[in-house]
Amino acid sequence: MRNHLLLFVAAGTLMLSSCTKPVNKSTAENQTPAVSASETSSDNLKIEFSGTENFTIKNSKLKVSLYGMDERLADAPATLITEKEYEQKSVPFTIDLPIPKDAESKINPKPAGPAKYYVTISWDSDGNGKADEKGDLFIDYDKQFPNVKLNNETQKIYLKVLK
Repeated sequence: MRNHLLLFVAAGTLMLSSCTKPVNKSTAENQTPAVSASETSSDNLKIEFSGTENFTIKNSKLKVSLYGMDERLADAPATLITEKEYEQKSVPFTIDLPIPKDAESKINPKPAGPAKYYVTISWDSDGNGKADEKGDLFIDYDKQFPNVKLNNETQKIYLKVLK
């Protein structure tokens, strides 16, 4: 029985290794690597910020940050991909956040699987000189986590007053 189990494991290992074996390409193909359109240009992430409350904004300057991480690594910290400052005097509003063409390559540790992205904001909306404190506008994590996809669709992020 033990020999059968060892044979079964060995056969399975050989099958898996043949599935992941790299395909040999011709020399000409290796000299000119293919580059996708997303790698050659910088795109924008369109984000719509909204909320259900009436907001009083005394300081219109906010910072939006995009983070990336390996979706399979729960304990790995996220990596800051890009951030940009904006000015907004009312909610709802929509922004275009420029994302670098090599966003996934900036993630550390390098993703072994699919990359996951999310946004954060830092906003001293009540104008007291301290961002992200009681009275400031903040992402409403209770409503929805601010995950985003790097595509051409408008992503919706909900805001609330931090209490």
